[in-house]
Amino acid sequence: MAEAAQAIERPVIAYVDEDEDALEDFLIDAENSNLFREVIILKPEAHLADMVEALLALPIDALVSDFRLSDASPVEYDGGQLVTAYLATRADFPCFIRTSWDNDALHGTDDVNSVYSKEDGSQDLNRPLFDRISLQIAHYKSQLQRWSDELEALLAIERSTLSAAQIERIVQLDTRIEAQFGADHAVSQEARQAIFDGGLYSRKQELLADTEKLIAHIKRSLGEDGAADG
Repeated sequence: MAEAAQAIERPVIAYVDEDEDALEDFLIDAENSNLFREVIILKPEAHLADMVEALLALPIDALVSDFRLSDASPVEYDGGQLVTAYLATRADFPCFIRTSWDNDALHGTDDVNSVYSKEDGSQDLNRPLFDRISLQIAHYKSQLQRWSDELEALLAIERSTLSAAQIERIVQLDTRIEAQFGADHAVSQEARQAIFDGGLYSRKQELLADTEKLIAHIKRSLGEDGAADG
């Protein structure tokens, strides 16, 4: 797994915390780890929807949040709720929570493996978190690559020869990828339904165009055709 992490371009991560010192400490430690191309630090917005919107506008590969976000300012949510809301838009996205309140955080998140202690801000303690972030990003991108490759191969098959199982798999892959990027990047519902209705020829161009955009978006996310921009 370590080789997989090294094979891809270093990722960009975001860290959310209400404490200025904690933000700076995390930034320094993360940069010193040499695992990330960029570390974006953010203070929480007052409202959850605004915070999620701000994060979705960033080209990040992982999200890390403090658990208690309201200690220094009035915030209506905690890190667990932020991660849950973000994952509702981008399923399976690498998300992690740092906390000094372990019990509260463990009960406030669906994935206890994503919770890490911040009692000691030393780089040595943070290293397991940084390593896990890097590996989780590699795993996430590898899964997207496999889905993208499989979808591309299925769509290269002559439409009139597609079996019922292959059609079902195309729709299944589209649904899974849609959950990662949102409806704007998925094969349209109309084109998807046309496959089931048998309108393979009448909707062929729309299906191809939408799917090509989907695959191109995945490749940009994986850094395949954007390496020069890094």
